Amino acid sequence: WWNNIKRIGTVLTEQHIPKSREMQVVDKPPDGGWGWMVVLSTFLLHVIVAAAKSIGVFYAEFREVFQESAGSTSFVSSVFVGTILMGSPVASALSSVTSCRTVVITGGVISAIGLIISYFAKSMVHLIFSIGLITGFGMCLMYSPSLAMIGTYFDKRHATANGIAISGTGVSLFVLSPLFQFLIDEFGWRGALLILGSVTLNGCVCGILLRPIHFKKDVKPENVEDGTCERNNLFCRKVMESFDLTLLKSVPFLIYSLSLLGLMLGNSMIFVHLVAHAQDLGVDKTQAAFLPSVYGIVEAVSRPIRGLLSDRLPVRKLYYYMIGCIGLGICNIAIPHARSYPALVLSMVFYGISSATFYPLIAVLVRKYSGISRISGGLGWAFVFQGVAFLLGQPIAGWLYDATGNYDMSFYTAAIFIFVSVVLLLLLAPKKGKSWALESGQPVPDIPHDECDGVVGLRVRTRKLPSDVGGNEGEPNPAFEHEM
Repeated sequence: WWNNIKRIGTVLTEQHIPKSREMQVVDKPPDGGWGWMVVLSTFLLHVIVAAAKSIGVFYAEFREVFQESAGSTSFVSSVFVGTILMGSPVASALSSVTSCRTVVITGGVISAIGLIISYFAKSMVHLIFSIGLITGFGMCLMYSPSLAMIGTYFDKRHATANGIAISGTGVSLFVLSPLFQFLIDEFGWRGALLILGSVTLNGCVCGILLRPIHFKKDVKPENVEDGTCERNNLFCRKVMESFDLTLLKSVPFLIYSLSLLGLMLGNSMIFVHLVAHAQDLGVDKTQAAFLPSVYGIVEAVSRPIRGLLSDRLPVRKLYYYMIGCIGLGICNIAIPHARSYPALVLSMVFYGISSATFYPLIAVLVRKYSGISRISGGLGWAFVFQGVAFLLGQPIAGWLYDATGNYDMSFYTAAIFIFVSVVLLLLLAPKKGKSWALESGQPVPDIPHDECDGVVGLRVRTRKLPSDVGGNEGEPNPAFEHEM
């Protein structure tokens, strides 16, 4: 009977849905129209996925219920965020094989299943598996495909659309952290996870809004017999593009990736241990849960402003990025000395401003040191290095708490990681008369203020002019050879 129902549904679909609606084919990105619904969908998906940064509200409850060490408890959040980031290249490849809509809807279902399974947790290992791996993988399926969809709908307004969409992360931190604490107080941590599971199911609704769009140059007639094999080959090819091993042989790209690893090792510690640190100081649970919200709303407002300033100010983007990193390190040093709630709030304000300074430039610098032609592989490795950092950073901070009995050393260690990342970036600072090229990685003549970003220059070679060549106006001059 089930096969009969599917057969009837197929017949009705073929009769009543025009072919033009099954596949939207355009010459170029529409830069609007349904694209704004895609932006709304991606904004809401970022609100859902950014719950990973608010999961630290559950940290104190998990420690109290399961009587585990701070280091072991931190693995729940670290595996969660690490899976989201490290699985993103796989999610991008899956969306290329099927569609972003299908992958995002599947991710919403998998995320909800992981949170529902967490309701029955009897140990920390159970939570690491259910929240960290299952829910983390589901959310990674919602994360990168939604951003990819914006790139297909927008060209000239891509930066504006992308800025609106990723601001959902800050809104999530502002809303979800106090909401999670309220749900824990009212329904317990198990009930709060069930409600969070129902919230993630809204990712399926957001996925439905991601209407596929195709460009005429990419549409090819598909052989039904070879379709499955071709899709499998495409998937493997996309995964390999996301992990371009040759990039790790590029000295500037490797240096930047190691710097990014150190930066995220320091940045990751605050998301789990900030609330617990505030509670150790005697701050009320609700007020402590509001601290990530302060950071989130400041970052959401500052990101587009800081991104605009990085384009307008006469400062190299690398130096602008380093300023944000240094500010973040100083904030980590200041947090242990902030012994009152207003001082902690002020620290979070400056933390959000510093974070918003460097975050918009991560993709820009990845593009610079990997090259435009290999940006996919560069971003893939950037996700991997960030995922490893989140996987290790939070447990390291937890183990330091177990060893010292407070979180002060954890924040100091975070600052050390961040400052080490800045020292590594000094190796990329242009020498006198030299700068790293965008594509080849070889030194090229220096140009001030990043004016060479995204521009391919011409190299001019001169040779001696033959004596028999006249100087008549309008004749081609063979004295120059232009090479790309």
